[in-house]
Amino acid sequence: MSGHGEEISVLHVDDDPDLGDLVAVHLERVHSDISVCTERTAADGLDRLSERAFDCVVSDHDMPEMDGLEFLMVVREEYEELPFILFTGKGNEEIASDAISAGVTEYLQKGVGTDQYTVLANRIERAVGERRAKTALEESERMLSTLISNLPGMVYRARNEPDWPMQFVSDGAAELVGYGSEAFESGEVSWGSLIKESETERLWETVQTCIAAGEPFEVTYQIETADGESRWMWERGRVVDTDDDGVEILEGFITDVTAREERERELANQRAFTEKLIDSVDDMFYVVGTDGSLVRWNDTVQSVTGYTTQRLASLGIEDLIADSDHEKLWGVFEETLETGFGTIEAGVETADGETLQYEFKGSRIEDERGDLFGIAGIGRDITERKRRERELREYRMLVENVGDPMYILDTDGTIEMVNEAMAAHLGHGRSEVIGSEPARFMPEADVEKATALIRDLLGDEERTWAAYEMRTIAADGTVRINENRVAPLFDEDGTFDGSVGVMREATERKQRERELERYETIIEAVGDPVYTLDDEGVFTYVNEAIERLTGFEPDALIGEHISTIMTGEDINRGSELIRTMLSDPTRRNVTFETDIVDQSGDHTPIEIHIALLPAAKGEFNGTAGVIRDISERKDRERQLAEFASVVSHDLRNPLNVVKGRISVARKSSDVSHLDAAASAADRMDELINDLLTLARQGETVGETAMVDLGALAGQAWVDVETGEATLEQFGTATVEADAARLRSVFENLFRNSVEHGSTSSRPGADDSVEHGSTSNSAQSDDTVAHEQRADSGAPVTVSVGTTDTGFYVADDGAGIPPEERETVFERGYTTSDAGTGFGLAIVDEVARAHGWSVSVTESEGGGARFEFTTSSER
Repeated sequence: MSGHGEEISVLHVDDDPDLGDLVAVHLERVHSDISVCTERTAADGLDRLSERAFDCVVSDHDMPEMDGLEFLMVVREEYEELPFILFTGKGNEEIASDAISAGVTEYLQKGVGTDQYTVLANRIERAVGERRAKTALEESERMLSTLISNLPGMVYRARNEPDWPMQFVSDGAAELVGYGSEAFESGEVSWGSLIKESETERLWETVQTCIAAGEPFEVTYQIETADGESRWMWERGRVVDTDDDGVEILEGFITDVTAREERERELANQRAFTEKLIDSVDDMFYVVGTDGSLVRWNDTVQSVTGYTTQRLASLGIEDLIADSDHEKLWGVFEETLETGFGTIEAGVETADGETLQYEFKGSRIEDERGDLFGIAGIGRDITERKRRERELREYRMLVENVGDPMYILDTDGTIEMVNEAMAAHLGHGRSEVIGSEPARFMPEADVEKATALIRDLLGDEERTWAAYEMRTIAADGTVRINENRVAPLFDEDGTFDGSVGVMREATERKQRERELERYETIIEAVGDPVYTLDDEGVFTYVNEAIERLTGFEPDALIGEHISTIMTGEDINRGSELIRTMLSDPTRRNVTFETDIVDQSGDHTPIEIHIALLPAAKGEFNGTAGVIRDISERKDRERQLAEFASVVSHDLRNPLNVVKGRISVARKSSDVSHLDAAASAADRMDELINDLLTLARQGETVGETAMVDLGALAGQAWVDVETGEATLEQFGTATVEADAARLRSVFENLFRNSVEHGSTSSRPGADDSVEHGSTSNSAQSDDTVAHEQRADSGAPVTVSVGTTDTGFYVADDGAGIPPEERETVFERGYTTSDAGTGFGLAIVDEVARAHGWSVSVTESEGGGARFEFTTSSER
C-alpha cells in the first residue's frame, strides 16, 4: 500500500512485546506513511499521549492492571475525537458491545497471517482520514462563520421580487438597520419597505438589468432604519439559484456607507479648512516636488524668510538653505523619498541675509493615483531645543555620578543613553550598548512588559512612573533580577519623546522569595498535614490538609496551642522526644504514634514525624512536623490480629487431633485411628480453603455486569449438597455485580441454611458448639442451638426474593437468636462442629466489596433471613 504523503502517527499498546513489535513492522511496511510508537501497558500509553500528539490509538483488550476497554474510557475522557481501534485476540459480542458503548472507533479481532495487518492499516487510514476531514470541515465552517460575523454589514439570501423577501439574513442586520434577522426571515419586515420610495424604481431597474446580463450588481441607495434615521447602503449581489416557481434566488452583502457619502460631501469643506489650518500653523509648512521645487507653503514661511509669494514660487528648497548644509540637505532629501521619512537640522537664510537654525521633518507623499509627488514637512525653530540640550548635558553629568544603572530609550525604543553603572552592570562598553535594542540585554517578554507600562502611563494623567521586575543578561551570560522604575519622557509640547529607567538589582532577594514560594508550594502539595510550632507549642503555620483531618481551617489554628488538637499526655510524650533531639545532635528527627482530636472531639490515630526548626546553637526555636493518618493501618493491624487469632484457634484443634491419633496409632498399631486423623486433616484443608477464599473476598470486585438474581441463585443451589431441602424463588431482578463472587454468597447462605437449619443437622445433647474467636474454649452450648427450632423433622425450605432496596435469602430452619445476630458475620463464628466459621464472614466481605450492606433477622417461617441492600431504592 502506498501512502498519501501525510504521515499518520499511531500509538500501539499491547502487553506482548513480540506482538507489539510485529504489528509495528507490518503496519509501517504495508503503509509507508504510518509511524508506530509501541507501549506495553495502558498506563505507559496514557503517559505517551500526554507527551505528544497521535493521530490514532490501537490497543489490545486483555492487559494487566488496565484492560483495553478501561484504557479506551480514560482516553475518551481526555481525547474525545481521537480515533481508537480495539485490536484484540479476545473477541466476543459482549466486548464489542461494551467497546461501541465506550466510543471505540473500530473493533478488529486479531487473526492468523499478515492480511490482518493490511486490514488494520486500512482501518487506521480510514479513521484518521475521517477525523481529519471532519476537523477540516469544522475549521472551514468556523472560518466562514467568523468571516460573516466580522463583516461590517449583513449577508443575505432573498427572492428576486419587488419587496426583496429574505430567506436568510445574518446577525449584522440588527446593527445595520435596527431589525433582527428573525424579523426579515419571518416576513414581519421586508427589505423593500425600508428603501426610500424615491430610490425604489431606480434600484429595481439597475438590479434587473444586471441579472439579465448575467452579471453581479452593485448599487448604492438610501433606506430608513427602525429608528427613522436615513442611511446610505452599498449592496453587491448576484443570482445563485432559481426556485421551483422560476424566481431567481439572490445572495449578497449590504453595508452602511453613510460615512463615506458624507465624507465625500465634506471633502471640499475639509480642503478649504485644511488650507486655513496650514496657514495658521506657527511652524513652517512646505510641500516640495521631487525636483526640489517649492509647490506649497504656509504664511509662516513668508514671515520667517521675508520672501513674497511671487518670489517663493520661483525658488527651490536649496535657495532657502545655507550653502554649508546643501550636501546634508540632498542626502536627507533622497533618503526621505526612498524610506518615506527624514529629518534634518539646517540653517535657513532669510531675504535680509540672516541665518536661523531650523529642524525640518518631512514625509514622502503620493498623488491620487499613487504616484510619487514629493515631500511634505514641517520646519521648526530649534533655538529652545538647543537650550534644553545644554541642560540635558548637565543632567547627564549628574546621572553619571549615580551608582544605580540608568538608561534612556528614544521614541523607537532604541537605547539612547546609559550611564557607567549600567554599562558595568551589563558587562559591555557604553558604545556597544547605545544604539542597541533592549532585547539584546534582556528577555523579549520583559521588553514587552516595559513597553506596556509606558503605554499605560501615557494614558494615565495621574501616574508619572511605574516599577516592574525585569531581568538583564550580562556579556558573560549572568542573569540578574532587577527592580526597574520607568517613566515616559516628553518634549516641551507634551509629545512623547522616549522613556527613562532606573534599575536596582534584586537578584538575591528574588531568589530568596522564589525559594520560599517553592517550599510553600511543595508543602501545600503534600497530601499529609504539615505544621510548625514555636518554642511555646503555638501553631505558626499549617497547610490546607489539616482541615480534612481535624475540621479546623488553617487560619483558625494559627496562634492556637497544640493542645487544641492533642491531649496533654501525648503532648508530654512529644516534648520528651524533642528534649531527646536537643540533647543528641546526631538525631535530626523523631517519629511517634498518638491520637489527634478533631473539632468534634473524635480521636484519630496518627503518626507524627517531628524535626527541629533551624536555630542558633544551643537554642530552641520550635518544631516542624508532618502528620499521617494511620487509621487504615491500625484497622488492618486489628484485622490481622483477629485473623491470626481465628487461624491459630481453629487450626490448632484439628492439628492436635491429627498428632494425637497418629501417636496412638503408632503406639497401639490400631490403624482405625488414622481415619480420625484423616478426617481432622480434611477439616484443616476445608479451613484453609475457606481462609483463602475469605482473604480474596476482601479485595475489590472484578469485572461487573448486570446479573439475573434468580438464575444465579438456581445455579448456586445445584452446586450445593442440599439433601432434601427445597428452594423457592419469589420474583427476580437484575443487579450489577461480579457474578462469580455473588454466586459464592448464595452458595454459602444455602450451605448455612442446610447445615444449621435442617432436622438432620440439628445438634444433639452431646454435640459441641464452636464459636471460633468469640469463645475462649470449645464448650458445650448444644442446648442453645437445640432450643432455637422445634424438632419437626421436616427438611428446610430456602427462599430467595427481592425487596425495594435489594434482595434476601431466608429459610424456615432454627433461626439465629437476636443476641447472636451481631456476631454471625465474624470470622470463625459457627454453631456446628462441622463448619469452618467463615461462610457468613465471606458473605459479609463480598457484600462490602460491592458497596452493599447485609443484615440478619427472623424469617416469616421462624428461621434466618439475610437481607442485602444494594441501593437506596429500586
